[in-house]
Amino acid sequence: MGQAAVLLMAIAIALALSPTATGDIGGGRRSRFLAVTAPKNKKCSIDPTVCYGAASPGRRCCGDQCVDTDSDPFNCGKCGKMCKFTRACCDGKCVRLAFDKKNCGSCFNRCKKTCMYGLCDYA
Repeated sequence: MGQAAVLLMAIAIALALSPTATGDIGGGRRSRFLAVTAPKNKKCSIDPTVCYGAASPGRRCCGDQCVDTDSDPFNCGKCGKMCKFTRACCDGKCVRLAFDKKNCGSCFNRCKKTCMYGLCDYA
């Protein structure tokens, strides 16, 4: 009687942990009755709609990664356009934050007169 109970318990545990019992149908998706999760490690080069998800860093697919071409210094404005040293990507353009009047010290920090060394109207 003891061995039969152990065997039944093992079968019950195996069935409880099976993919259909937990709702995992395969590929990272869950059943229609549970919240749908995005598949892990899905490349945007295969499915560009991956970049439109809420957790995506950007909506543009460059290579196999979703990127924000408005702020990514390695893909500034378009895929593969890299900003030079001492420049940052602001609104898809490589700018010098130390001297740019429209982006002084950080993106979209506008100065009234001049920008010197990242400080507005530095005397």
